[in-house]
Amino acid sequence: MAKKKKKMIKLNQSIRHFFGDEGFDEGIERVSTESLIALAHTLGIFNGTTDKAALIKNFRRLWSEGETDNREMIVAFFKNEGKIYPNPKPKEKPHEREDKIDELLEAFEITEAERRDLHASFIDIRTRKITPEKIASKLEHIRYTKKRESLEKALEGKFNYDDTMEYYAPITYRIDSETFTKIHVLKTAPLNEKRLHEESVETLVPEITELKSALTTLKQEQTDLFLSSINLTNHRYLTKEQIISALKSAPPSTQTYGTLNITILRDVLAHHLHTPLISVGTDDLIIEIEKQLLLPHRNIPLEYTLSLHLDAQELSRQIWNEEELTITTMVEEQSTHEERAFLVELEHLVHECRERSKLLEMSEELLYGVVYELLLPYLTLTPHISSKTTRRVLFAFDQRNANELLKRQRQALLARTVRDFKNLFPLARSLRRRLIFHTGPTNSGKTYTAFQQLKKAGTGYYLAPLRLLALEGYETLRDDGVSASLITGEEQLLDEDATHISSTIEMLSFEVEVDCCVIDEVQMIDDRDRGWAWANAIIGAPAKTVIMTGSPNAREAIIALAEYLGEPLEIVEFERKNPLELLKSPTSIDAIEPKTAVIAFTRSNALRLKQQLSKTYRTSVIYGNLSPEVRREEARRFREGETDILVATDAISMGLNLPIKTLLFSKADKFDGQNQRNLTATEVRQISGRAGRYGLSEKGYVGALTGDVLKTVTNLFTKQIEPIALPFNVMANFDHIMLVSTILEEKSLSNIVDFFVENMKFEGPFRAANLESMQEASAIVDHYDLDMRTKYTLATAPLSTSSPLVMAAFERYVRALEQKKPIAYIPPQRLGNYALSMEELQEAEDRIKEISLYLWLSYRMGEYFVDAEKARAFRGELNRFIENSLQQSHFVPRCKTCGKPLAPNAEFAICQSCFHNLNRAKAHTTAPTKFQPKEKRRSTYRG
Repeated sequence: MAKKKKKMIKLNQSIRHFFGDEGFDEGIERVSTESLIALAHTLGIFNGTTDKAALIKNFRRLWSEGETDNREMIVAFFKNEGKIYPNPKPKEKPHEREDKIDELLEAFEITEAERRDLHASFIDIRTRKITPEKIASKLEHIRYTKKRESLEKALEGKFNYDDTMEYYAPITYRIDSETFTKIHVLKTAPLNEKRLHEESVETLVPEITELKSALTTLKQEQTDLFLSSINLTNHRYLTKEQIISALKSAPPSTQTYGTLNITILRDVLAHHLHTPLISVGTDDLIIEIEKQLLLPHRNIPLEYTLSLHLDAQELSRQIWNEEELTITTMVEEQSTHEERAFLVELEHLVHECRERSKLLEMSEELLYGVVYELLLPYLTLTPHISSKTTRRVLFAFDQRNANELLKRQRQALLARTVRDFKNLFPLARSLRRRLIFHTGPTNSGKTYTAFQQLKKAGTGYYLAPLRLLALEGYETLRDDGVSASLITGEEQLLDEDATHISSTIEMLSFEVEVDCCVIDEVQMIDDRDRGWAWANAIIGAPAKTVIMTGSPNAREAIIALAEYLGEPLEIVEFERKNPLELLKSPTSIDAIEPKTAVIAFTRSNALRLKQQLSKTYRTSVIYGNLSPEVRREEARRFREGETDILVATDAISMGLNLPIKTLLFSKADKFDGQNQRNLTATEVRQISGRAGRYGLSEKGYVGALTGDVLKTVTNLFTKQIEPIALPFNVMANFDHIMLVSTILEEKSLSNIVDFFVENMKFEGPFRAANLESMQEASAIVDHYDLDMRTKYTLATAPLSTSSPLVMAAFERYVRALEQKKPIAYIPPQRLGNYALSMEELQEAEDRIKEISLYLWLSYRMGEYFVDAEKARAFRGELNRFIENSLQQSHFVPRCKTCGKPLAPNAEFAICQSCFHNLNRAKAHTTAPTKFQPKEKRRSTYRG
C-alpha cells in the first residue's frame, strides 16, 4: 500500500510539470480539443464525442479514481506530446500575502505576541483565502489556548479533549507496618466549556482547586478502605510480600489497587491454574494451553494449542478481590466453540471428498485417513480449516484420486502378469522335471542317498541351508572325484571344468540348466525369514530331477507343491539308523560324560555354560554368531577327541555330523526373534537327532540338566509333529522387482517390496513375503541416488541389523557407491592373541560379519570393493583370534548395565541390584500405549 501511495505522489508531481505547476483538474482545461481527442483514443475510452467540456469531465473522473495504470498512460501521453500548458495567472508573491495579513490585522486590538502567532498561522494560506472572519476565529482560538495553558500551570494539571482535568495527587498508603506515598493520576468531571471561555483565570483557579482537593480526599478514603479490606495473612492468591510489592510498584493510576505486574501475574497463573503466561502486551496477556481433540476414525488425538487473550486489568481485579478466576471457564468455552466449528468444517471437507471419490469406493476409515494425511500438515496452531486450506486439500485429493485410479489399472495388469507364480521361472517350466522327496527323521541317510544320485548325474546342484554345509557338500563331491565349484554369498571357489555346484540355497541360479538338483532340509520352507528361498528353489530349480530331503512334517507341503506344479512326485521314506533313548532323570552338570552336547539357545548362555564346564572338562562351543570357519574348527576339535564336551546352540540342528552320544537340553524355551517361547516338537526332534549318529555310536541319548526341562523335552519328543501349514512364502527376484517397477512407474525399492508383500495375489498355495531386514535395507538405500539393480543388490546383502558396527559399514558402502568411489576394507587397529572379555569377543564376531558383508558385495560389485583379498586375510586372523578366545576359560559374565561380574550360573544378563532398580524405574513410568511401535524383529542371515 505504501509503495502504491509513493507512486501516486510521483505521478502527481510529474503532471504538474506540463501544467505550469498546477494540478490535473486545473491544467486539463488548457489542453486543446484535438489533444483531448487524441488522449481519449490513447486510453481507449473515445466514445465519439468531440465536446471539450464532456472530454474534460471524463478525464477528471478517470484521474480522480486513482488507478496508477491510467495515470501512467496520461503522463506518458503528455511526455510524448512534448507540450507545456503554462498557468496564465502570475504566481503570487510572498510579500503581497504578508501585506494583506498586516492590513487585515489593523482592524484588531492584539498584542505583539498575538500578531506573531497570527502571521505564522496564515503565512502559508493563499492570499485570496485569508479573510477577517478567519483571522477573528483564529485569534479567539489563540487566546483560549493561552488561557487553558495558564490554568494548567496554576492548577498543576492538564486539560483533556473533553474538558476534564487530569492531575497527580499524593496518596498515603498505610498497610501493616509500612507507610509510603504513591502518586495517582486523578481526573475531574468535565468542566463547563462556556465558563472556561468566559470566566477569568482568577475566578476559575480557586473553584477548580477546591474540586481537586475534594477529589483527592475521596481517593484517600477509598484507598484506606481498600487497604483495610486486604487479607494480608491468608490471601487466596497473593503473599504479604507480593501485596506490598505490587502496591509500591504499581504505576500512576486512577485505580486503588492498580494492575499487577507481569511477574506476579505469571506466578499466580502458574501456581493456581498450572498455566504458563507466554506473551505480554500493554493490556493484553496471552496464555497458550495444549489441548487434544479426538477426531472421527482416528485413534491418535489431534494436538493443538489454544491461545486465550486475557485482560490484565480485569485479571488483576479478580486477584485483588480474591474472586474465582474465570480463565478455566473461558478455556472450556473457547475450546468447545473452536472444536465444534472445526468438526463442522471437517465434515464439509470429508463430504466433498466422499463425493469426488465415489469411483474408488473408499471405506469411511480410509477416506478419513486420506483426508487427515492431506489436511493435518496445514493445521499448525489451531484447528481451523480455511477456504484456502480447503482448496489445497481438495486439489491434492483430486490428484491422489487420479493417481490411485491409474495405479489400480496398473496393479490389475501386474496381477494378471504374475498371478501364476510358477510362470515367473520359464526355464524350469520348459523342462519335464521329476520331483523326488527323501523324507525321514534325522540320521536316516536321506541326504547321503541324495548325494549318491547327485554324484552320478552329469551336472548338478547341491543347495544347502548354511554356508558350512555348502562347504561340506563341495568337499564331499571333490573327495569323490567330482569336479565342483562352491558358491556362497561371500565365497566362490570356481573350477572352470566343474560339472557340479554346491551353494547356499539363496545363490541358486534359475538360468543354468542341470541334470540333478538336491535341495536339503526342505522343512525350512516353513521358516518365517528364509522359507521363501526353499519355495522359490522347489518351483524354479532348472533341473530334470529335483531331489528334496526333509523331515516327515514337510510331506503334505511337498505334495501340495507338486500338485500345483503339475509335476510327478516320488516319495522315498527313510528310517533312523540308530535308536534314540530318552533319559529318565536329569543329568547334573558335574556328572556329564564325554561325547556329550549341552544345548543352550543364546550366545551368552552358551558361553556361560562353557565357563562352568571348562573347570572340569575340555570344552568346545558352537553358536550361530560364530563364523562357519570357527564353527567348523570347534566341531573338528570335538570330533577328533581334543575336547570332551560340546556346548552349542540350536545352530547344530542341521547337517553337522558329530560323535555325540548324549544330548542334554539346558533350557526348553528360546527367543525366536519376536517372543520368548517354548520349543516346538519339531525343534526338539531335530536337535535331538544330532545324538547317536550312524557309524559313530550305536545309540543316542537325550536328556536335560534339570527336572522341569527334562519333563518338557520328554513331552515334546513323544508328541506328534504338526504338518507344515499352507500357504508358503515366496519372494521376488530382481526380474520381478523390475517388472513391478516398470508397470507401476515406481523408483523406490522400499515401496516396490512393500507392494509385493501386501498386494500380490497368486494362484496356488503362496503368499508374497519379504525379510524385514530387506525392508530396512531398502529404506536406507532409497535415500541415495542409485540405480535399481544396485539398490536390490544392497538390500539383499547379508545384513546383521542388530550390529551397529555392521550397519555403520553398510551405510559407508552405500555412500561410496553413490559417489562411485572405490571402497577399501578397514581392518581393526589391533588384535591380541585372544579376547579379554565377552564384549571383545562380540566385537570380533561382528567384524567377521562385516567381512562377510564386504566379500558378499565384492562378488557382485568387484569394481568398487577392491580389497577382497585383504578382507579374506583378516577374516583368517579374526577366526584364529576367536578360536583362541574360545579355548580360554577366563570369560566372566558381567552385568549388561553396571558391568559387575555375575555368578557362573546366573540366569539373566543383569545383576540383582540392577534388576530391582529397573523394576522401580518401570513403576514410575507410564505403560506404553497401543500406538507405540513394537520393536522390530532382527534377521541376521540371507544367502
